[in-house]
Parts: sequence; C-alpha cells; structure tokens
Amino acid sequence: MRALTLAELAMESGAPLDLLQWLVDLGQLRPLDDGRFDARDAAIVGTVEALLESGIAREDLAWAIEGTGAGLTSVGRMFADPGLRSGRTYGDVVASLGEAGPRLAAVYAALGMSEPAADTHLRANEEAALTGFVDIWHRVDPEGEADVRVARIAGEASRRTNEAWLDTWDETARPVLRSQGSPVRAGEPLPSDVADPAQNLGLRSAEVGRAMVAWLHERALERTLNERIIAAFEHALVAGGRLEQRPQRPPAIAFVDIAGYTSMTVEHGDEAAAIAADGLRALAETRVREVGGRVVKLLGDGVLLRFDDSAGALQAVLALIDGMADADLPPAHAGIAAGRLVVRDGDVFGQTVNLASRIADRAKAGEVLVEEGVVIALPRGTANFEPVGRVELKGFPLPIALWRASAPDPARLVR
Repeated sequence: MRALTLAELAMESGAPLDLLQWLVDLGQLRPLDDGRFDARDAAIVGTVEALLESGIAREDLAWAIEGTGAGLTSVGRMFADPGLRSGRTYGDVVASLGEAGPRLAAVYAALGMSEPAADTHLRANEEAALTGFVDIWHRVDPEGEADVRVARIAGEASRRTNEAWLDTWDETARPVLRSQGSPVRAGEPLPSDVADPAQNLGLRSAEVGRAMVAWLHERALERTLNERIIAAFEHALVAGGRLEQRPQRPPAIAFVDIAGYTSMTVEHGDEAAAIAADGLRALAETRVREVGGRVVKLLGDGVLLRFDDSAGALQAVLALIDGMADADLPPAHAGIAAGRLVVRDGDVFGQTVNLASRIADRAKAGEVLVEEGVVIALPRGTANFEPVGRVELKGFPLPIALWRASAPDPARLVR
C-alpha cells in the first residue's frame, strides 16, 4: 500500500485540493495513522467527481452522506493500487508512437472509455498497456483496424463481466447505501467499519473478482492456444504424409429458443421469463461443453450455439431439449444447419447461421428440426429422422428440405 499526503493524493487523482479537504471533513477520506492517505482512495475522489459531474450539488451529496448514513469510504478498497502517474502527458505518449499514435483515440473509443486530454498524465500501467497494445497491432496490421476489433471485444467482455458480477451481487447480497456493498441480512447489524475487507464481503468480492479474471484469462489463453497449435501441427503432418487426414465434416450452427417466451412474459412476468432464459443458458453451456461446442451468444429468449460437426450439434441439442423438463424449465425448440461459417471476433456469420435461425422459427415446442445437409453429414445411426418436407423460408429463394430429429436410444444422449 502506498501512502500519500493529501496534496499528493490530489495530484494523483487530478482533483482540486479543496475537494479532497471537503471529503476529509465529511469523513469520506480517512487519514492513516501517520496522517497520510491510502493511494487507493483516488477511486473515492473519482467517484465523487462523477457524482458532481452528473449534476448532484456538493450540498446535496453532503446531505445524503450525513443524513442517511450513505458513504463512499469502501470504494477505494475495491481497487488495486492505481500506481504512479507517468512523467509524460497523453499528448507526449501519442507523439511517441509515431504514425501509430492516432490509433489510440480509436482504441479508447472501442474499449468504451473516454480519450484523455492531451495534458493528462496517464497512470504508468495504463500507458504501458495501451502503448504496447497499439504498437503490437500496428506492426501486424499497419493499414487495418485489427486493434479496434480486439479492443472492442475486450471492452465488451470486461463490461459484461463486471455488470453481471455486480448485478448478481445486488440481487443476492442486497446491499444498501449505508452498507457500502456489504450484504444486508435481516436481523444482522451492518459492519462497524465498511472499509474493512474483513467485515465487508463486498470488498472481498472485488478482490476475488480481480484474481478470478486474471486466472481465467491465463487458463483460457492456454486452452485456446493449445487448440490452435494442435490444429497447425496436424495440418503440417497431414501435408507431409505422416498423419492420415481426418474425415472432413462441415461445422454446424444451432439456435435454441424457449417456446412461448412472449406469452410467458405476459402471463408470469418478466422475472419468471428471465429465470427461464437464465436456466436455458446454464443448461446449454453444460450440454455444449460435453461435446466440445461453444455458446456463441445469448439472444434473450434463446442461445446461438456453434459446433465442430453435426454429430456434436445434434447430440447436445437433443440432450438440451430433453433436459428442459428435468430442469423444471419451459419447453424449447431448435433448428440446426451445417455448412461454411464466417467466424469473426468470436461471433459467427453467413448463410448457415441465417438458415439455422429460420429453421428454429419453424420448429414447435420440443422439436429439433434440421436441414438436409445435417442428415447427410451425420454417421449412420446417430439419430432418427422424420421428413417434414420442403419448406419455404424467408430469405432463401428455394424451398429447404427439413427433417425432424430424435434420438434412436435415449441412453446415447449425454447426461
């Protein structure tokens, strides 16, 4: 922990000294035993500045703190030490990157963050991360926008992770302003010191979240990198005649939707519909993982799934549809198509995706409909198929032959 004088904290946070003194007088910035302040308290200052910039007057903020018991003393403890400010301004950093410098503005925008003013001194860790990021991507793609693509995905993933974490925390821990993130349970007193991680589980949650994201990034990188290295070696060995070519089957896409989702929302309310959608997501992730597939994205009342082949798609989707009732969820319906995909930034595009979506729209509750390409691509005995006939689907010039799929033996499904 770095300790700073009030003047140093003002310089670190970029806020006027009188604002910090006002926060000291309000009891929101608490000096350490030696009279200095925890460097992490810069986050408190930043939060107060955001409140003031939103239109809340100082006197109103003071009333809320003094009159209702609300406070911000725990905010700083939710973050790691922000680190020292760089000796260079943001303008200096942009200039140091040469022709890649102007890319920083687009990267900040893609990350969902405001570009700093030219005279701002960035944190040293922020400067190192962003200059390294821009430099690397500019070297491999000097004329393109690969940096913006990656930044957009990283920013969106971070935003969604943090929002989901805090949404779930608010829903289950039910903190109030006075508890500053700590769970509120009936009959239990609030922590005597909400800025103490030993008393405030909200602070411990922030620490665990940081550690988990860092660990997960490393493990996910390891797994994804291994998959690509294995594929590259297999390709080289096949080309060199040292490994037999694996049977080539096209990838498959599945759309799985909750049947009657709109009616459910009207009859049982938004909360019941949200619980059902969350249950479908959780069950889909389990079934897909068992066959090596991927949940590409959530669609409100459904999920978009990607598989390496039709066999895995059908196995997982049949198990998913069959398992909805066991999980006390409403019935679902699905459409599966196989063929070429365009994979970009973690999403999938192309005619195969559109076809699977249109097929899912035609399926009834509990049905799994597939197009003819799926039937052809499957090994014999994988499933039973009942012809539905040729059906006109929006966006496709010719009728599409559809089949209703079912498992020949329930014991073969992944449980």
